[in-house]
Amino acid sequence: MTFESGIDPAEYHLGPGDELQCRFWASGEAFYPIVSSDYMLLIPFLGAFDTHGKTFAQVRDAVMQNANASFAGTKTQSGGPPITLTLYQPRKIFVKVKGDVTTPGTYSLSAATRADIAIDLANRTDPNRATQIDPETERQMLKEESQRKQLQSVLGDRGASQASQRYITISHGDGTRERADIVRYDGLHDSKASPLLREGDVIVVPLRDPNWASLGVYGAVQYPGDFEFVQGDSLMSAITYAFGPSANADLQHVELTRIGSNGEVEPPVEFNLSAIQAHIAPDVPLKPNDRIVVRAKPEERRGAVVAVRGEIAEPGVFPIEDGKTQLSEVIHNAGGPTDRAYLQAGYILRHGHNERLIAGAPEDVAMMQRLSNLSVSDTGNFSRQLAMRPPTVVVDMQRLLVQGDRAADVKLSDGDEIVIPKRPTTVYVGGFVNNAGYIDYNEGAPLNYYVARSGGYADGAVKSETAVIKFRTKAWMDPSDTRIEPGDEIFVPKKPDHSEQYDLAVLAAIAGVAAVIISALSLYVNVTRKP
Repeated sequence: MTFESGIDPAEYHLGPGDELQCRFWASGEAFYPIVSSDYMLLIPFLGAFDTHGKTFAQVRDAVMQNANASFAGTKTQSGGPPITLTLYQPRKIFVKVKGDVTTPGTYSLSAATRADIAIDLANRTDPNRATQIDPETERQMLKEESQRKQLQSVLGDRGASQASQRYITISHGDGTRERADIVRYDGLHDSKASPLLREGDVIVVPLRDPNWASLGVYGAVQYPGDFEFVQGDSLMSAITYAFGPSANADLQHVELTRIGSNGEVEPPVEFNLSAIQAHIAPDVPLKPNDRIVVRAKPEERRGAVVAVRGEIAEPGVFPIEDGKTQLSEVIHNAGGPTDRAYLQAGYILRHGHNERLIAGAPEDVAMMQRLSNLSVSDTGNFSRQLAMRPPTVVVDMQRLLVQGDRAADVKLSDGDEIVIPKRPTTVYVGGFVNNAGYIDYNEGAPLNYYVARSGGYADGAVKSETAVIKFRTKAWMDPSDTRIEPGDEIFVPKKPDHSEQYDLAVLAAIAGVAAVIISALSLYVNVTRKP
């Protein structure tokens, strides 16, 4: 049997199928009575006890009282009670889960299961865990579809569940009801917020009503967001609902903003959460729609670092002096490149600069102002090229690390990523060839060698426009202007479906038709224009 937590005798209700252990210490005998289907518990030498609607603690107290009276003259060596009664094996129960869950239906669980586990199981899509959806539940789901769409329009597609987590009802077979509050149980482990289940329980998970009062916890907490408000919430419990403050949270200046019933926002009030945690100051009761902001402490300036990846002896993150430490020094500290390193294709990514480009750095804004006399088309093209600029740093690692040319060294910046790829051993031939794919690199071999190995040119190939795409720069080169190197790609294009003359003829025809239409419209306007 798997347990979520230990069983509290004052909380656990006995029912048919529960197996108990009763040990008589005077004789050493042990019995394992089971609660019958009519809720009766038969204890040897003591009689029958009615368990209907009673907790284990209540039944145990009745058994112990009877035992003390029956064995008044019997003493144990320890001087303790003559018998002990424990719950040996919780019973199996059937529970129905309805409402806004993934798989509503009937579930077979243990009586030691709390409501939150049953709801978690009902939110899984495993069909073996639940029976077929009953017609009543299916009708209810269809009825709530419009509410679900309304809720989504308010909450959006963010991680917040559309189902209520704090107003879940549990109807017991005896007619009583309890409320489950999963948010409170997860945060505070309050057993009352997720009651133990009994046979025949019906759990109803309603949709979260967007008109209900809410509670917001934001800033330096583990799980910021909006929660349903429940009477009795406090500042301390709300922070716990968000799974506590972050490591850099400023607990001495937590802001609480209150929204009045008329919708007016009151000025924020600061509270010392550290004092509340230490029980020096009282907790703060919350009201509907309160908003809590936990500020982060001013960050201490962290040291600049760079990452080294790929074919390096000791890849990892290394500290640098921003703008001063050079590439050769970091490569040396990382143990140098491995034998498989392809230094010709090594590169540096400067992530920080790229982020500034996307955000619109001041220098880029100034550049755009200087180029304001460009046409709309030219300005748009420049903006697109600016946004697509690769965040690479110009570097020649072969020249620096093999030839020892210090003029090729590079000063590093915080956040740089140094990448040294593995030496490739193939050349890829693609496009209009008969057998495209990877071919083993043969040093000094010409273009025709690789094309022949790929089955030769296919019908429709344009041999004169064959290009070599360089492994490192991704530049398209004329085969006569470059030497094919490991990792390069050879691309053979195909003839266009239409010739350039055909395309020009089509454009001319379209232009002619447009001219005729414009002339006709002009004539119509002139004829119909009033004198």
